[in-house]
Amino acid sequence: MNKTLLSGLVLAGGRSSRMGKDKGLIVYHERPQREHLFNLLSKHCDQVYTSCYGEQDVSPSLRPLVDEYDLESPVNGILTAFGKHPESAWLIVAVDMPYVDDGALSLLIDRRDQKKVATCFYNSDEKLPEPLLTLWEPHAYPLLLKFVGNGNVSPRGFLSTHAVHLVYPPDNKILQNFNFPSQLPS
Repeated sequence: MNKTLLSGLVLAGGRSSRMGKDKGLIVYHERPQREHLFNLLSKHCDQVYTSCYGEQDVSPSLRPLVDEYDLESPVNGILTAFGKHPESAWLIVAVDMPYVDDGALSLLIDRRDQKKVATCFYNSDEKLPEPLLTLWEPHAYPLLLKFVGNGNVSPRGFLSTHAVHLVYPPDNKILQNFNFPSQLPS
């Protein structure tokens, strides 16, 4: 198969209600997390965007993509990205995953299987695919639209019911996400 355009997407459009503040503005690596992840993805992708909701103040330098669906789910950002660039594969990472690094992104790209709808890490703690650090192929888009059209909004549910290529992470720590203030490093 020919290599398709690889775009990056920082999923930063959540309301951060459990954290009590915008998770994209938390600093783990010398700059706000959404900026850190944008820069990290820029090393691996042809173009990078930041998924956000309409009221979020996201710098134009982070190429905001405002969510176009009325879904309380990360699927909102994924569908919006595919809607803007359906020909592209999308390497997505959630803004609340502070341990994602170059090695994790390189591993997904190196193990990419374009014949599957996605290449994703297998979360051995939960015994399920990890949807928020995943490389989604363009042919996933119509299937994801149909999935959502049937009333489903779980990206993990989608990956669990479609042909994906599972990759074991070098360390499950990279799959951790921080949703509560008590999880933040002191």
